[in-house]
Parts: sequence; structure tokens; C-alpha cells
Amino acid sequence: MNSGITIGDKEFSTNDIQKPVDEILEARKSIDTSQMQLGSGADLIRNQAQFAVISVLLDQIASDSKINFTNADIATRRTEIVAQVGGETELPRALVSSNLAPSNLEPYIKVRLIIDKLNSDFIELGASPEQASEGVSKLLVAAAKKLGVKVNPKYGTWNPVTASIESGDITDGAVTPAP
Repeated sequence: MNSGITIGDKEFSTNDIQKPVDEILEARKSIDTSQMQLGSGADLIRNQAQFAVISVLLDQIASDSKINFTNADIATRRTEIVAQVGGETELPRALVSSNLAPSNLEPYIKVRLIIDKLNSDFIELGASPEQASEGVSKLLVAAAKKLGVKVNPKYGTWNPVTASIESGDITDGAVTPAP
């Protein structure tokens, strides 16, 4: 049961999923989180598993659509994000409040760049922002169907209609409620 998630031929072990969770929990120790609504327990773990899935799916969509970003593009967006959150000293607080592991900042930026480009492409074709967002969702669902997604039940249940991991029975049916 070391397999956490498999998307196509890309596999994430349970340790791969736990690592950003541990980073987030560690980062929270140095930040005042009293006014933040933060994911915890199964929700936090499922969130990190979902991020891994979305990252792989968007990489596939970007590859299929010939969307490429340079390290300079990522660095520019990082600079914009740092400025938006109030500087480098505020970045750890922003990451904690976003339930984002420091090691996932660059992958997150890449995800945002891909989503922004896809949205922009849909809007250029005449879609409204809402229609563009729906279009991106449809691309994610199609990529998930094409690649195939398997999720360890400890993270939840894969919903192929929404391309998301939903809360599920962590016992995989081993425990049933009393009548």
C-alpha cells in the first residue's frame, strides 16, 4: 500500500504525498495561524494529493497544446506573487494560509501559468471568463480520462466527472456503520 496516486505512468507514493503535508505542518509552527482557516487531517492530505493530480494533468494538457514556459517566466511570476503578498518576508505566511508547501511553490506557479494561458486562449476564441474556466475543467476531465487516475482509498475516491478526489471511506469498506 505504498502507492498513493497513479496518473498514467506517473506514480506518487504515500511518502510523496505526505512530504508536502509535513512541510506545511512544519511551516505553520513559525506563523500565527489563529486568524486562518487551514486544512487539516484528511482534508489537508487530500488537498496535497489533488495538487499532485492536477499538476500532472496540466503538464499533459500543456504538452498536448504545445504550451511552454521558461524558467524566466516562472521567476517573473514568482516575483509578482512575492510583491503581491507584501515581500519575501511575508511569503511564508502566504504559503501557510494557502496550504502550499514551500517546495510546491514553483510547481504551483507552473500550474497557474498553464491555467492562465488556457483561460486566455478560450477567451481569445470568444468565451466568457466563466466559459473559459469550464473549458479548462473539461480539458482536465479529458486528460484524466486519457491518462487514467488511480487513488489510494486513504485519500478519498476519484470522481472522473469532476477530475477530483472526494472524501471517501478511508477503510475501503472494511468498517461498516452499525445498523
